[in-house]
Amino acid sequence: MRNNGDLCTHTRMIMLEKFQSSLFHKCPRCLEGDMFPDMNPYHLKETAHMHTHCPRCNLNFEPEPGYFYGAMYVSYAFTIAISVAVFLAYYLFFREQGTVFFLILLSVVLALLAPYTFRTSRAIWLNFFNKYQPEIRQKLRTSNTPDSASVR
Repeated sequence: MRNNGDLCTHTRMIMLEKFQSSLFHKCPRCLEGDMFPDMNPYHLKETAHMHTHCPRCNLNFEPEPGYFYGAMYVSYAFTIAISVAVFLAYYLFFREQGTVFFLILLSVVLALLAPYTFRTSRAIWLNFFNKYQPEIRQKLRTSNTPDSASVR
């Protein structure tokens, strides 16, 4: 049985791994498989294309129709956070430029970050509902096969 210190450390490690999974668009269950066939979100024709299942552990990325509608709320939160950050930068460094400058700056920043925000919102949404399973990750790493769909 773990003591409280070990439990806190274990929980922090899992949270860090889930955070990395969200940032780098990896499978939330095994942290090995890519969620998107093309990992560059700025290849705009491929931005929305997503694997239906994890190529490593076979986790279903689309468990039901409309599953990713909830990711819009995550994307909305990102947009608010980015807008506040841009406003603070504007207020501290470019206040004399006027409101039109702020609106143009905000529009450009949001447009440039939109593909990454879109994908990261989906990754976070998947991480909300899928538990990381380190035993599957360990099994995948020891098997060393590029397609380990038999692991479930």
